[in-house]
Amino acid sequence: MQSAVRETQGRSRLGESLPHVAERTGEALHWVLGAALLIVVGINVVNATGRYLFGFSMTGTDELMVYTIVWVVMAGAILSLANRDHISVNLLPSYAKGRFRHLLYIVHDIAGVLACAYATYVSYGFVTRIGRLGTTSMGLGIPMTIPHAALLVGFTGLTITAAIMLARDLNAFARNDPHEEPGA
Repeated sequence: MQSAVRETQGRSRLGESLPHVAERTGEALHWVLGAALLIVVGINVVNATGRYLFGFSMTGTDELMVYTIVWVVMAGAILSLANRDHISVNLLPSYAKGRFRHLLYIVHDIAGVLACAYATYVSYGFVTRIGRLGTTSMGLGIPMTIPHAALLVGFTGLTITAAIMLARDLNAFARNDPHEEPGA
């Protein structure tokens, strides 16, 4: 009997700590993505200064900046979806209450899962095709599967995030929980 009580208490603590861990991880990832953007800006400044003032340019820096931005955008899209900070038309949900608001979010989540799952499928096909060809980038000479994998990883993350949000919103709809935004 006591072990069952301890298990229940342990699950309760775990259930309470998971959102906290996810929030901390999200905050850390925001900092990492921000630092990556600052590094890209620094590379751009050094490259532009070298090109226009000293007549030299570092090979591959333009590619490196573009590939880094694509990875940052995809990681940021996952974070934005998880926090519902993404660009969306939220006029109706902002005025909806209770179960209707949950229902609107469920429709949104289903659309996100379907669209992102399809994009994941297409990205996987493209990455495998380009991997078989063995193409490399012109400046850095890296396999093109690396920059194109950003879309595969990003859409996979978006699909998983949307599925988690769908499960959460279905649970909230079934229990008729009051709606709380993440991080609120």
